[in-house]
Amino acid sequence: MANHMIDSSSTPTQEQIARRAYEIFIERGQPAGQDLAHWLEAEKQLRATGQAKTTAPVTSASVRATQPVSQSNGRNQARATVRK
Repeated sequence: MANHMIDSSSTPTQEQIARRAYEIFIERGQPAGQDLAHWLEAEKQLRATGQAKTTAPVTSASVRATQPVSQSNGRNQARATVRK
C-alpha cells in the first residue's frame, strides 16, 4: 500500500482560494453564476504559483470586502418570509 503525502506548502486554504476567487470575480466584471469557475481558477492559480502559505494576513478591511452587504437586519427578513 503506497502512502501518499500532500505537500501542505502548495495546498492553498479555503480562505486563500475564496479571496483569490473573489478577486477573479471582480476582475471579470462580476458575472453571475460563475462562482465555481472562479473557485477552480483561483485554486489552480494558487497551486501553480505555490503561494498557498504566503498570502497577506487577514484584516478586518479584507474580510468586509469579501462579505456581502446586508440591506436589512435579519429580523425584518424573517418577517418578510413568514407573511403571506
